[in-house]
Amino acid sequence: MIDCSEYFLARPKNSIDTSSGLLAHSLKTARRAQKLASSLGLGDTAFYAGLLHDVGKLNPYYQLLFSSGQINRAYLRAHAIFSALAVNRLLNIEILPKHAQKQALFAVAGHHSKLSQFTKSLVYIDQDKTRFEKSHSGTYDNLRRFSQEVRELEEFKDLAWDKCLRKFQNIPQNEADFTAEDDFVLAFLDFSSVFSVLIQADRGSFFEWTQPTFDINLDTNVLVRAGSPLSEVRMSFQKRLLLENNFQDKLVILKAPTGIGKTKIFLDIINKISETQRFERVFYFSPLLALTDDFEGKLFNTGKNASVLNQVDAENVLVYNHAFTGNLLKKRQSKDHGVWIDIEFEDPEFFKTLEYFERESFNKPLIITTTQRLLMVLYSNEPADKEKLVSFKNSFLIIDEVQTIPKVLLPNLMALLAALTTKYNTRILLVSATIPDELKNLPKLTTPKELEERYMQMTAKRIEHRTDDLDAAGEVALLGNNERTLFMFNTRSKALGFFEKVSMHKPDALYLSSGIKKCDRSNIIQKNLQGNGPVTVVSTQVLEAGVDVSFSRMYREIAPLDNIVQAMGRLNREGERSDPVLTVFRVDDNHMPYSQLEVEESKLLIPKLNSSIDLYTALPDYYKKVSAENLRNKNLAKELDDKMRKLNFDDIWDFIKRHALPAELGDSLLVPNIHEYDELRQQFLSSGSSRDRGKLYTRYAEFMAQLPRSLEKIDGLDALLDDELLELGVLLPKKDALNSVYDPKVGLDKWVKKNV
Repeated sequence: MIDCSEYFLARPKNSIDTSSGLLAHSLKTARRAQKLASSLGLGDTAFYAGLLHDVGKLNPYYQLLFSSGQINRAYLRAHAIFSALAVNRLLNIEILPKHAQKQALFAVAGHHSKLSQFTKSLVYIDQDKTRFEKSHSGTYDNLRRFSQEVRELEEFKDLAWDKCLRKFQNIPQNEADFTAEDDFVLAFLDFSSVFSVLIQADRGSFFEWTQPTFDINLDTNVLVRAGSPLSEVRMSFQKRLLLENNFQDKLVILKAPTGIGKTKIFLDIINKISETQRFERVFYFSPLLALTDDFEGKLFNTGKNASVLNQVDAENVLVYNHAFTGNLLKKRQSKDHGVWIDIEFEDPEFFKTLEYFERESFNKPLIITTTQRLLMVLYSNEPADKEKLVSFKNSFLIIDEVQTIPKVLLPNLMALLAALTTKYNTRILLVSATIPDELKNLPKLTTPKELEERYMQMTAKRIEHRTDDLDAAGEVALLGNNERTLFMFNTRSKALGFFEKVSMHKPDALYLSSGIKKCDRSNIIQKNLQGNGPVTVVSTQVLEAGVDVSFSRMYREIAPLDNIVQAMGRLNREGERSDPVLTVFRVDDNHMPYSQLEVEESKLLIPKLNSSIDLYTALPDYYKKVSAENLRNKNLAKELDDKMRKLNFDDIWDFIKRHALPAELGDSLLVPNIHEYDELRQQFLSSGSSRDRGKLYTRYAEFMAQLPRSLEKIDGLDALLDDELLELGVLLPKKDALNSVYDPKVGLDKWVKKNV
């Protein structure tokens, strides 16, 4: 942005040119913010936040920079804090109640850092007191002159200019934090909304843009699975569900068995509701990238003649996750060539474009992203995350596999989602085959029970329980020549140990874990697991959900019941087998990576279950008991509510990162193909900033394999890594160490096992 605010300091009084510099940008931001927030009842608050967010650029640091292009390091480079010091006094006006003044103040103070209580944003003043005091004094002088220029303008006339100038040089001390008095969830949403609106209005002020309208045609007929023994019951279930519901509830659950065709159902629901209600956007959130990949493939596949979307609409679909960000058409086309086409990486100026702004503000009619991103938008206090929040307004949110959200978060999250439906006019559909007890009181879509029971009978699996050790040689000997068998373990070390034993008797067995880079996992799944040919696979939970593969025999290490249900979705998916069997076994008493309470309760229940129908029947009581006995979850849920009531934005986000977002499995190790090694290495060495390296990580996400959590436990790791890149925080094995670190069959896991 070219800011000409020095213009106001040089011109005579009463000679304002509103098309220039600071004033023009402030007015444009204010009006856009007001427009975005008006339907939320926050229009005036957002207007003043936008009007005053950059008044701190009267700081001499910026004035000298704008007038001469020179940097004077005698002044502190800061403007949000000086804007906030002005706003703290300027907004003491009748038009805004106290809580609205605080909403605008917090937003202005944090729009270049993070949303927090105002006094917490002042802590860094002491870090460079001399330069701060010099800048503070100079800003006061410029603010006094600026006030003479603008105080008679309509937009500025109600502000408390005299009070501001009288007290501007007094830094607030020991000001009590603002606390929500009534509905703390709604208060948190309002503060977050003003922050979101300001960021979106500010960053979008340099472009001519409009909010989208969801008018994408979804041809769901192409999702009908003709020829399957289950086709007729699936289609009947889907049609009856659409006919027997009026879809009036704004927050509702779709509970339906795994494999019944939930994707087609919720796309049909979008089509039906769109006949009477216009959405700005539709969002699809899933807990796993595998699920988003599966959903994307169903929407648009360049290798098929028929797709849910046409090519034009695919360009208007935004895919947003840590591995890829861009439109769906670009992703599907680039996937055909085995590499992502990354416009942002190719053009360093991309972040200044309208396309980049629309991407980062979720300003597209259909957005495919992750449940983790949803939690970041709702709870984070970072500008890049909160910018997206206001785009939930007048939209339809689909949250898939809702049972995977940590139960400690569900009470607060549901209250926040309910507030969105009221405040934002948002519709929200929660989708799952199982419903945790914390969600039992939410409205549910009516489903045809007799068809559901028929489907459950047609897809029934026999359940066996094993307490003895799983003997690899014995199990392999029992496998028939046409069996498709999956052994699933809770950890990589257990899976690898069993795979090594199985391989002695079945050399063509396959192995899958997060220690295998993504491109290799995809190749194994596509080349070896699609279709109906015999195969034996040993894996971790990477095959538990979101992968459209089917086995005739499954062994699953003991886990919480809902995880077993998810894994069971990979067993006899199309009902072709007459006697599919799930064997639940125990290796040891270690409950990791799951909750000990849930694993122990599952250990008690599994021996009593003989079939998948028994398992589904047991789930409600299981959820109820786990919820009732989980005092830790109750205490943590109360802790989160208390933080939200006190509007402790930093603490709220720290809580979510600790308890609700998936723990980092470890650092990602880049494992490129040997012919691409030199080019990749040079690109990382040439990257000038962490931002550039982040783009490269996105570009080369297919080459990433996961290391364990505790890197310090891996002997000799540093000696095998490229020294220059290690200093930049990039983990790339030395070229001559690639083969010793990464095994073609088991990825990193053999090397990790040997060295941990």
